[in-house]
Amino acid sequence: MASNENHIPEIKHQLELLNHYQLRVGVFVATGGRSLAFLQMIASVNEYGAHIKPVKGPYLALPNKKTGGIYLKKEVYIPPRPFMVPALDANIDEFTRQIVRDLNLIMCRRLTAKELYKRLGRSIKAHIQHNIQVQNDPKNAPLTIANKGKNDPLVDTGSLLRSISWKVVPI
Repeated sequence: MASNENHIPEIKHQLELLNHYQLRVGVFVATGGRSLAFLQMIASVNEYGAHIKPVKGPYLALPNKKTGGIYLKKEVYIPPRPFMVPALDANIDEFTRQIVRDLNLIMCRRLTAKELYKRLGRSIKAHIQHNIQVQNDPKNAPLTIANKGKNDPLVDTGSLLRSISWKVVPI
């Protein structure tokens, strides 16, 4: 059935709406009994690394779950284990192809601007979560391995993995 309707204004509106939204992907979900602020701190420390020094007193007290004892350290260095930026960098061509496909769907009136961002958010989230699951270098410190019972640098309880989400926000 042929239509003489002019859909250009509707398509133009959806294309213009792309400039009125922003996609944010990151740590947005409090999970596993952890606060959002705590999970965001864990993500930042792992993405960029951290040099931790005691605030109160001369030592950091690190528990040893295996022995029930405590290790006293003057400082701790956590090396960077980036998982967010590499997910974007390694998959930029895939994301670009996805955007082009979705723009074509907007042109065919089968997708909205907001849906384009939602689909892209789901895709980026999946790649970030994949990086969390496969990241194994640099290795955990021996005490961390003893406490966790494994050498899985970005996974302990799975809270960081489950905290990754996305949101489409108006701008």
